[in-house]
Amino acid sequence: MRWGPLAFTSAAIAVDLFVAAILVLSVMPLASGGLQINPGDDGSTDTSFQDGVLTMSLPLEVYNGGYFDIDDVRASIKLSRGGEVLAEGISGAMHVQAGKVNELHPVLSFDLKEVDKDKLAALVFERSELEFDIRVEGSYALGLIDANVGIKRTVEWEPLVSDLGIELEGYEIVDSSVDVILHYSFGASSVLHGLSTDLALTLKGAGGVLGDGGTSLVVGPGNEGTIRVNVPADAVESLRDPQVLTLEIGIMVEGLEAQLERTIDWEGMEGWP
Repeated sequence: MRWGPLAFTSAAIAVDLFVAAILVLSVMPLASGGLQINPGDDGSTDTSFQDGVLTMSLPLEVYNGGYFDIDDVRASIKLSRGGEVLAEGISGAMHVQAGKVNELHPVLSFDLKEVDKDKLAALVFERSELEFDIRVEGSYALGLIDANVGIKRTVEWEPLVSDLGIELEGYEIVDSSVDVILHYSFGASSVLHGLSTDLALTLKGAGGVLGDGGTSLVVGPGNEGTIRVNVPADAVESLRDPQVLTLEIGIMVEGLEAQLERTIDWEGMEGWP
């Protein structure tokens, strides 16, 4: 059986009309606001932390008012403060059915090891308001149309390490060196509870590093203890007079290291020869 030119032309026209119908049926509902996104009813997130990666499961309600399912849907989140992006992540593929509210639970991962030092310190140590920029993107109508919708929310960010306090307790002369005794305390997010953590302190004066010390602990809701920073004999003379010292604080957990600085009012060593 042979097909004539008219048959091929008719078939091509039929395909064109079919595609056009899909496009019209798809675009019309979206043009009237048929694709919407909202946080889930409780707005809560399920968060975990492992190997320096912060993983969040975020409940979302996505309403698709169109006539076609949306395939390969992915959710992305940007965490920003004052317009500066601190971290971002994207979920795996999901499916949004047509004509209903879809309850999705995208899982997004943020590799904090890839965040630069200053931004990381803000996420680890600082309680502040952050902007969540949430977008949902996918394709539908046989992959001919891309769909995306987004919302922005301002949330109170709870740091991984909170209320970090360092207080000078005194010093002790040990042979020809000096131990500077410091008391530390901090709270921790539940995602860190039970994890082994190293806390490192480096003491600096005007001339550079004076000494260092540290400790290891298993993190709980509240944490405190003392650390001795040993200043060797060749640097002890730098502690004779009152001055403001700089203390570098480093916290290492699950392959992630975050740092910040504090100052210490050093009153000198009375009676030091």
